[in-house]
Amino acid sequence: MREPPSLPVFGKLGVKPSVAVVAAPAASAGIVPRLREVVAAHGGMALKLSVVAWTIMVLGTVFFMLQG
Repeated sequence: MREPPSLPVFGKLGVKPSVAVVAAPAASAGIVPRLREVVAAHGGMALKLSVVAWTIMVLGTVFFMLQG
């Protein structure tokens, strides 16, 4: 005669619930994680500098087109 299992079972076939595995983020090698850290730390300044650079580029393009 079989003894009942000591742990509770679920479902018709007695399937036990799987144990949840917490996945740790893998440290990816390369420059992308470093860039994310830099942008996170200096995002406001990077946005301002990119707007200034874009404005200078557009004004320079218009200036050279009018000179041509």
